[in-house]
Amino acid sequence: MNRVFPCRCIWPSGRFWARAVGLSLPLLVLAATAIAQMPDASTDGDAGALPLIVVSATRNEEPELDVPASVSVIDAGPAQTALPGSGLARWLSQVPGLVAQDRLSYAQDLQISLRGFGARASFGVRGIQILLDGLPLTLPDGQSQTDPINLLLLDRIEVLRGPTAVMYGNAAGGVIQLFSANAPSRTLLDAGIRLGSDATREEYIRTGGQSGPLDYLASISNFSTSGFRDHSSARRDHFYGKVRYRPDESSSLTFILNAEDQPFAEDPSSLNAGQLAEDPRQAVARVFQYDAGETHRHRQGGLVYERELGDQDHLQATLWSASRRVIQFLPFSGDEPLSSGAVVDLDSASAGASLHWSRTTRDSALPRQWTAGFDFQRLHETRKGFVNADGIKGALARDEQDSSSKLGVFAQWRLGIERWHLDAGIRHSRVAFDVDDRFVNAFNPDDSGQLDYSRTTAFAGPSWRASSTSNLYLSFGKGFETPSFAELAYRPDGQNGLNFELKPSTSRHVEAGYKANPSNTARIRLAAFSIESDNEILTASNVDGRSTFRNAGGTTRKGLELGLDGKPGENLEATLAWSLLIARFSSGPLSGSRLPGIPRSTLFGSLHWENPDSGLHASVDALWRGRMFADDANLHEAGGSLRLGLELGKRQRWGNWFLRLDNALDRSSVGAVVVNSGNGRYFQPATDRTILIGFNLQRD
Repeated sequence: MNRVFPCRCIWPSGRFWARAVGLSLPLLVLAATAIAQMPDASTDGDAGALPLIVVSATRNEEPELDVPASVSVIDAGPAQTALPGSGLARWLSQVPGLVAQDRLSYAQDLQISLRGFGARASFGVRGIQILLDGLPLTLPDGQSQTDPINLLLLDRIEVLRGPTAVMYGNAAGGVIQLFSANAPSRTLLDAGIRLGSDATREEYIRTGGQSGPLDYLASISNFSTSGFRDHSSARRDHFYGKVRYRPDESSSLTFILNAEDQPFAEDPSSLNAGQLAEDPRQAVARVFQYDAGETHRHRQGGLVYERELGDQDHLQATLWSASRRVIQFLPFSGDEPLSSGAVVDLDSASAGASLHWSRTTRDSALPRQWTAGFDFQRLHETRKGFVNADGIKGALARDEQDSSSKLGVFAQWRLGIERWHLDAGIRHSRVAFDVDDRFVNAFNPDDSGQLDYSRTTAFAGPSWRASSTSNLYLSFGKGFETPSFAELAYRPDGQNGLNFELKPSTSRHVEAGYKANPSNTARIRLAAFSIESDNEILTASNVDGRSTFRNAGGTTRKGLELGLDGKPGENLEATLAWSLLIARFSSGPLSGSRLPGIPRSTLFGSLHWENPDSGLHASVDALWRGRMFADDANLHEAGGSLRLGLELGKRQRWGNWFLRLDNALDRSSVGAVVVNSGNGRYFQPATDRTILIGFNLQRD
C-alpha cells in the first residue's frame, strides 16, 4: 500500500473535522432525541433511575458530574461471565477512547491503549497507570501487568483520561483503577464452574462476611484452556483476599494479599497475512521448535490505612511489597555473538509507599478543596538470558542486576465561585535506572550504566456548572513518560546491553468536555481533545517476541469521544461508547503517516434486560473496531471488525446459571497487531464463535 501525505500540518485538515462533526452531531441528536423520550424518575431511590456515580480518580471522592475530566465508571459485578483476559477486555471496551485487544496468548497479556498510548506494547501494558484496591500494578518504570487482576471479586472500574491523569506521574495515557466489592453483611459461601470452547474451564470458590469490627472477602480459582490457536494452552491459579479492620467509625485498616501462579502459557506468536487467511488457528513451526511460552509467579501484599480527621480532612496511607518471577522462552536460539539469549529469566522484587491528605472547606463564600501527598516505589531485578537450545535452557548469555525507583510529590486544589470552578495541580517526579552488568568478558564489554529522569508536570482548567444537571469544562496538562526496563533491555543494532539512547517522551494535552444528566434515567458525556508529543517511544522492530524501541520526532492525536448511558424502558439498561481518533507522526520522514496499532474509530453498544422478580436476564453487546495499520509506513493493515455477544442467564437465591456466545456472527478478524514486526508476521487472530456456560451454588 502506497500513500502520499503532502500536508505536514500538525492540525488535521478541515476535511477531518467535517467528518468528525458529521459523525458526532447525528449521534448526539439521536441520543438527545431518545433521552428526551425516556421517563424521568423524579423520586430519589426510584428503581428506574440511574445511580449517582461517585468517583475517586482525582484522589477525592466526588460526584462524577462535577469532575472536570473524562472519567468512565464500569459496573463490574457480578463477574460471573468474565474469564481472565477476554472478560476484562470486554468490560474495558465500554470506555470511549480505550482499546483492549486480546492477543489470545496468556504469555503476553492484554494489549490496552488509552487515546492511542500503550499501543506499542509487545507484552503487558505501557503508558497507563493501573491500581487494584489502591495498590499499584504498575512498576516504577511504567510497566504494568493485568494478569494479577482477579475478576471474581471486582465491583467497579474507574478509567481517568486526559490532562488530569498527569497527576499520577509516569504515564501519558491515563489511569485505570479497579475496586473489589465490599464484604457482604451476611456470611457468603459461593462455589462455581465455567466451561467453554477450546477446553476452557474455571472453577472458583468465593467467601466473605463480617464479624464485629472485622470484615473479609476472598476467592480462589483455577483456570485452564487448550487455546483457540495451536500451541496456546495455559493454566492459571489465583488467590485474592482482603481483611478490613474498623476500630471506630472514622478509620479503617485493610490488609490485601494477591497471589497468582501461571505454571505454563504457550505462545503461538503472530501470523502473516497469508497464514492468517489460510488458517487463523495455526502457529508457525519455530514456536514448536523452541517451545515458545512463559511461566510466572506473582505475589503482592499491602496495607491501606484511611482516617477521617474531623469533618474536613481525610488521610490515606499505603504500604505494599511485591515479587514476580518470569521465565520466558522466545522462538529463536539467541546464540549469536553478543546476543542476550532467547530464554529470559527475570526475578524481581518491588516495594512502595504513598500518603495523601485532602481537606474540603464548605463554610465559606469560596469553597476550597486541597490535596497533597507523595508516592515512592523501588524495583530490583535479577535479569538473566540464556541460549534457547530447541526448548531447553542453554548457555548463559546475559547476567545483570537492574534497579529503578520513582519518587513523586504532588499538590492539587479546586476553587469555586457560584457556578464556576478552577482546578489545578502540580507534580514533580524523579525516575532513576541503574544497571550492573555481571556478564563481562573479553568478547562482551561492560554495559553497566545509569539513567536519571526528572520532570515537573501540571494541569489546570476551568469548569462551568451550566445547570444542576450539566457541566462544561476545559483542561490543559503536560505529562511525561519514561522508557521501561523492557524497552531499554535491547538495542536496535542487535548488540548486547541497554538502549541508553532512548529518551523520555513529553506530551501536551488539551481537552474540552460536556457532561449532562438530562433526566435521572440518562447520562451524556462528550469530549474533544488534542495531544502533541515529543520523543514518543515507539517500536523500532519486533521479531519473534523481542522488541526494540526508538524515539519518534513528534506525534499528534486529535479525537472525539461520546458516552451514553440510559434506561430506555422498564428493566432495560443501554450503553453506547464511540470514539474517533486520528493519531499521526508530525515530523520527520514519516510525517503524516498514522501511528500503528491504533484504530481510527471504535463503537461499543449494549442492551441489558433483567426481571427483578424472576432473576432472568438477557443482554446483547456489539463492538465495532475500525481498521488500523501495523507499521510506521502504513503498508500493512488490519481491517475493521464487528463482534456480537449474546447472553442469557438467571439469578436465584441458591445460585445462578448463564449461557454466553461471543462473536455470535462467527466473523473472522484480527484481535491484535504486532507493531513493526521484523518478519512480516503482523497479525494475531481473534477467536471464531465461542460459547461459555456456567453455574454456581451459594449459601448466605
